[in-house]
Amino acid sequence: MVHTSGHELPVNRQRGSFYNAGSRCPKLFQQPAGWLCALLVFLPACLLPAGSVAAATAPIRFVDDAERAGVADRAVNSTGPTFVDYDQDGDLDIYVSTEAHLPGHGNRLFENDGRGNFQDVAVARGIDNGRGLARGAAWGDIDNDGDMDMFVANMPTTNRGETPIPHTAYRNLMTETGEPDFEDITVAAGFVRAGNEDDARVGGISVSGAGVAWGDYDSDGDLDLYVKLPDYDVDNILFRNDGDGTFTDVTAQTGTGVVGRVLKANAQGAPNWTDFDQDGQLDLLVTIEGDRNVAFRNDGDGTFTDITRNRKPPRALALLNPGDANGACLGDIDNDGDQDIFLPTADQANRLIVSRLVEKGELRFDDITLSSGVGDMGGARGCAMADFDNDGLLDIYVNNGGESNVLINDVIRMPVFVQFYIAWEPAGNRLYRNNGDLTFTDVTAGSGAEGVGIGSGVGAADINDDGWPDLFVTNRTYYSMGKRVGIEQQNQLLLNTGGANRWVRVALTGTRSNRSGYGARVKVVAGDLVQYREHTSAHGYNSGNDPRLLFGLGDADAIDLIEVTWPSGLVQRIDNVRPGQTVTVVEPGAPGQ
Repeated sequence: MVHTSGHELPVNRQRGSFYNAGSRCPKLFQQPAGWLCALLVFLPACLLPAGSVAAATAPIRFVDDAERAGVADRAVNSTGPTFVDYDQDGDLDIYVSTEAHLPGHGNRLFENDGRGNFQDVAVARGIDNGRGLARGAAWGDIDNDGDMDMFVANMPTTNRGETPIPHTAYRNLMTETGEPDFEDITVAAGFVRAGNEDDARVGGISVSGAGVAWGDYDSDGDLDLYVKLPDYDVDNILFRNDGDGTFTDVTAQTGTGVVGRVLKANAQGAPNWTDFDQDGQLDLLVTIEGDRNVAFRNDGDGTFTDITRNRKPPRALALLNPGDANGACLGDIDNDGDQDIFLPTADQANRLIVSRLVEKGELRFDDITLSSGVGDMGGARGCAMADFDNDGLLDIYVNNGGESNVLINDVIRMPVFVQFYIAWEPAGNRLYRNNGDLTFTDVTAGSGAEGVGIGSGVGAADINDDGWPDLFVTNRTYYSMGKRVGIEQQNQLLLNTGGANRWVRVALTGTRSNRSGYGARVKVVAGDLVQYREHTSAHGYNSGNDPRLLFGLGDADAIDLIEVTWPSGLVQRIDNVRPGQTVTVVEPGAPGQ
C-alpha cells in the first residue's frame, strides 16, 4: 500500500539568473564580461546526463529560528535531540534530553503546532524525566500498536541523599486512549539487568547511561534495545523484546557485551544498528571513548561475532582507531550501495571510513580521512548525515565542543574527586559538502551553521516540511552547586533556506516487520542517480534524525522506482512517483498472512 502527499517546490530565485527549473545549464548571461568564465564553470554540469548528480552549485544556507520558534532553551544542559510525530497530527515534534541538576531543567518535548511554533509539553505528557539526568533517548513502536514509545538513558545524581532516577521506558497511550500521554513501564517491561540486585532495588538500570537505540536484531517483527553504559567496568546491555510487553537481558547469550574486549568499556554515544554485510541481519557498531571501537556481526542464530580485529574477511580493522568517539553517523556517501561510517572524535581528527563491500565483494573498510577533507580537530561530539543541498549526495554536519582538556574538579564543585576531563572552551561547528568523488569541501563559512558552542548532539529533519533537511543542534551549559559556571549555551534550530533541486520523502510502516520500519533498506532510482538509505533509530551523540527518509534528486523530474527491502525479507517496489511529495509505504501483509 502506498500513499503520497506533497507538492513540487517553486524555483528558489536566490540562486540567481543562471538557473531555471529542472536544469543545471545556464541561461544567457546578463553580464557579457563574465560570460566566458561562467560558461567554463557551468559547462561540465551541462554535459552530465539527465538525473545524474550535479556538481556543487548553489550555496547551502541556514537561518537560526530557535528563538522565534520557542526552542532556544538557554542554559539547559542538552545532550541530544530526537524527532517524532508523537501525537500523530502530521508534523514533527522535538524531544531533547537534558542533563542538569536544576528544577525545571528536565527533558523537553517541544510540540509542533504545525505553523512553526513549539511549546514544551514534557511535564504535561509525563516524560520530563523528573530529576533524571538524561544521556539520550530513542523512539520506537515497541508494541507495534501504531504510536511511538521511548526509552531514556539516565545518569545517577551526584547530589548526596537523592534517590537515582533509573533508565526509563515510556509507553505512548495514544492508540488506547486517544491522548498522547505516556506511562512509565520500566518495571513492568523488565528493563533491568539479569541478576542485578541494584537494578531490582531501584526499578531499572541503576548505573550511568551513554546512549540507546532500537533495532530488530532477531528479525521477529518487534524492536529490541541496545543500551550503552559509560563506566569503565560496566557492560553494555542487549534487551530482547519477548513480544508480550516484556524484555529479557540477552547480553551474555548473544555475545554483545564489551567488557573483556576493551580495557575501558567507556561506550559513549548512541549504538549503531546497521546491516554491514547486507545479509538481512542487523549488525552492531559500538563506539568506545578512549579505546577501540567494536563491530559485531550478526550470525543469524541469536549470537554475534566481534569482527573488529579480523585479519581476513569479514574484517573491520579500520574501526579500531582508539579515539574518543562519541557515537557514529552511517550513510552511503558514495551511492554504491553499502554503508560508510563517520566517527566524530573529541581528542583527534574525525575519521571517515568507507565500506568496500560492493566494490570488493567482501566486508572490509578503508580509512580515507586524509584524502576526504573531513579530518577536523574541533573536539567533535555530535554528527549528522543528510543531503543538505538535495543534489543526491549525503553531506556531513559536525557539532564541535572543543578539546576535553580541563579537569572537571578545577571548574565544577564535585562531592568527590573525579578523574574526568571536560571541554570548557567553545568551538565552531563544521558543514562538509559532498563533492561526489569521496572528497568533501568545508562550506561552513557564511552558511549560517557555524554554531560556536560547547556542542553535544545534532539531528537532521525537515521540520517545516518544505523538502529540505534542517538541523537541531544542542549544547552544554555547566553548573556547580545549582549555579551556572562558564559560558551560557543554547540550542539552535537551523532552517535550510532551500534551492531549486528536487526531492522525494519516504515514510515506512511495517506489518510483518516492526511497525517503525527500523532496519529497512530503501533504494531510489532517478535516471543515473541511484541512492540507498537504511532506516535507523539513533546516531552520533545520543541523537536521532527525521523518521522519514528524504532523498535529494538534483534536477531529475521523474523517479524510475522506489524499492524497499523490509527486515522481513520482503522486497516492495513502487513505480510512477513524482518528485516533491511524501510517499508512505506500508509493507504488504500482516504476520501470518
